[in-house]
Amino acid sequence: MTTGRNAADRYLSKGRELVKPVVHGIARRALPVVERASGTKYVRERATGAGKSSGKPKKIATETARAYRKLATGLHGATAENTDGWTVAPSTREVDAKARQLARLKAHAALSEALTQGSSFGPAVVKAGRSLVAAGHLADTVSIGLNLRSNPSTEEAGRVLLGLAYQRSSDPEVAWAQFEKIEDREIIVAAAEEYYPTAIDTLGHEALPLLESADKAGETDKWSAKAVLRTAESAFCIDAFDQVRTLVETRLDRMGDDADSAVRYELNRMRDWLPGGKHLEPLPTTAGKRNFGVLSYDQPGIRSRNIGDYIQTIASIGHLLRYENLSFTGDNGLTDLFAKLRQSVKEERKYGGPEAELNLVEVYRDGNVYQDIPEDTWYIAFGWYMHDIFGKSFNIPFHPNLRPILLSVFVRYPEMLTPEAIAYLKKYGPVGCRDWQSVAVLRAVGVPAFFSGCLTTTVDTLFPTTSPDRRSGALRVDWTKDNKGPKKKQTVTAIRDKSFPENLELARNWVADYAYKYKHVLTSRLHANLPARSVGADVDFEPKNKSDSRFGGLIGIDAAEFDAIRNGILDKLAVLLPLIANGASEDEIYAKWVEITADEMAFADEYLASARLPVAESGSVASALSGIERPAPEAHVTDIVMTVEKGEVPLVGQALRTIETHAGAAYRVWLPNGALTSAEVDEIRSELTQGSIDILPPVALGDERNSSEVLSAVLPALFADHERLIVVPATAEVSADITELSTVDFKDTLLAAKHDVRKSRSSGLTLMRRIASSFGDDHTGALDFVFASHAGMSQDFVPFDPQIAVLNLAGLRSEGVVERVLGLVQQNGLSHIDAMQMIVKGRYADLGDDWNIHAQWEAADAPKIVNWRRQARHFGHMALTR
Repeated sequence: MTTGRNAADRYLSKGRELVKPVVHGIARRALPVVERASGTKYVRERATGAGKSSGKPKKIATETARAYRKLATGLHGATAENTDGWTVAPSTREVDAKARQLARLKAHAALSEALTQGSSFGPAVVKAGRSLVAAGHLADTVSIGLNLRSNPSTEEAGRVLLGLAYQRSSDPEVAWAQFEKIEDREIIVAAAEEYYPTAIDTLGHEALPLLESADKAGETDKWSAKAVLRTAESAFCIDAFDQVRTLVETRLDRMGDDADSAVRYELNRMRDWLPGGKHLEPLPTTAGKRNFGVLSYDQPGIRSRNIGDYIQTIASIGHLLRYENLSFTGDNGLTDLFAKLRQSVKEERKYGGPEAELNLVEVYRDGNVYQDIPEDTWYIAFGWYMHDIFGKSFNIPFHPNLRPILLSVFVRYPEMLTPEAIAYLKKYGPVGCRDWQSVAVLRAVGVPAFFSGCLTTTVDTLFPTTSPDRRSGALRVDWTKDNKGPKKKQTVTAIRDKSFPENLELARNWVADYAYKYKHVLTSRLHANLPARSVGADVDFEPKNKSDSRFGGLIGIDAAEFDAIRNGILDKLAVLLPLIANGASEDEIYAKWVEITADEMAFADEYLASARLPVAESGSVASALSGIERPAPEAHVTDIVMTVEKGEVPLVGQALRTIETHAGAAYRVWLPNGALTSAEVDEIRSELTQGSIDILPPVALGDERNSSEVLSAVLPALFADHERLIVVPATAEVSADITELSTVDFKDTLLAAKHDVRKSRSSGLTLMRRIASSFGDDHTGALDFVFASHAGMSQDFVPFDPQIAVLNLAGLRSEGVVERVLGLVQQNGLSHIDAMQMIVKGRYADLGDDWNIHAQWEAADAPKIVNWRRQARHFGHMALTR
């Protein structure tokens, strides 16, 4: 029996353990201060070998090192082996390792802390799980969740942990599959921040009765403010404005002065976007005048704080102000700004132009669907499309009253290209793209597109050249190489609280520094590079990643190429804007747009067709396999290849035994050469009654010998006489008859596999973009890869997981997939998995959800195969049934 005194002692001891990581964290955060004080990278000086240097910085560093050692010793035992003497400050690697340990300690302590404070078990588990997920320990969360789920008394606590983890890693449907089976109202209320947004993201309007029921029962009053905000965000994205208003206004009425100010701010912002809010107020119009939109950057989710956005708008204004006979009415702030900027138009860019008047209205780039846009509003739709709203939806199609001129567009998320978005872009295309990657993406889904380059190349229209040029010195804008001299950051949080005209003034002054103050600009920012070049500054452009999808066609260009972009934009808008100002019909304007972009469309056709994905020589593959005794098919026997990666050898026997336990017909498993010893193979063979084990011959190709990547790529050629082949990893835990897969109907596909459930793998086009970005400094190679990989596509596809698959060997051989995959693996450095995506794309049959369950990304009540590759194993087992 435990006495109250003993219990108290235990909690005091636990309290001391909780204090340790906090103090440890303080010491760790102090290290950068030491670095700055000492002027060195963590002072490293042995007590026995001090040099001549001395003074306060050295003393601070020494004292911090000693304190760190004492704290680390208390937390994790003696550290003499991994510190370099008593007075040596820790390395960055050691600090990072201990930071991860600290995060795990704090997360695991959250459960004990919640229970200590009187919380019941379910809500305490939610708090602990949320802490683990926030610290990035998804594997821990899943493992605990699976363990709890396997016990009827803690099943729902386990499911909520799995839901928390999968909401972060996977599609909403995966998380909702766990959440929807929870009935404990305490747990649901505690997890409202994740539960209700996931329900809405998965079910749409069908989830609203759940929300209304919770409100009727008074449960929403118990939600955290963040739960209210996150649920309101999801409801907003499906236009459930009545429910949003109820949630937001009820919570704002109840929030005290001590409430989270950031959450209160966001709730107030959201209310402003609801019907009747300030963003839906009628925009100023002038009867009988055509409306013209000036692009702004507000939206329900977040307002831009990037000066580069406003510089683009300044560039667009210059195209209107070129026309001396054109006048403007409407928004007073904009008309006043236009009058001021008109005084600085370059003489050589001025035209008389049409004698007309345009009514100016502010149009939100990413939130115009929520505005009260007047009819027949034209505007140049440029920039980064689309910044998602609350990470869930996109502002496309645009407001129905808008008539966009799609020029200098960057497609950030291929996921935005829904059927409705594609139809809209086709209607108003061709789309002039800021970068070549966007051209390739749009054409891959059937949208006519061409390369226009960036509108900011024309910003010099509003910056007359002075003589003599009095610029001097260098300005660094988000420059990462050194911090010498004047410097700026292009993101300025304060601009979120300024008016639109004020931010345009700020952007104009920003470019004025390039035009009149600094001769040299060093930057990692595209919208410092291009505007500075436009106004004649010398620019060093060194982005963090030259292969970033934003830069195709804009990096590494010479003066002639830069001028070609600028002149192309100037010439096109010089044709279109007078038509718009004179009141030409919609059909006439868009017909002219098609006409004046025809040459660029033809050039894009030719340029995109110039790239090819690398293909390995068929002769080298044949040579590598010559002299090898290839597997021969046997009647009524299912052939299975088991892939074995580094560290997986101990799992082979377990995987084979689970196959044997559930097999309903004869099978033969092929293991990679050298995976097991002869004795280990014989031992497992003795346990098999339905199946047998054979060893694949070693395969050498180029510099690679018997690697898993090469072996996986050459399977169609190695099994030259087979029609189909099942592939499973050594980490497979099988609980169904795997020979059933031998009857999969391929139809016209190249293989059967499961779609990838991960949030980061929902789009094949996004995967291609990510691969291209990995080319680093080889931005030309990245562009070639984009062109070639997108060629021939007509729609996006969902990537699949080939780790568990049934290969249509005849189909793969007939399309030369072996050579094409090897080309990408050997020449572009892709993994076999990514290379298969590039070649097969969407031509796969879906195996079904239960044939490939990755526990860290999803769970099932009755999985047929659990794939533990690169996953944290749940005590060596997953709870296979519930």
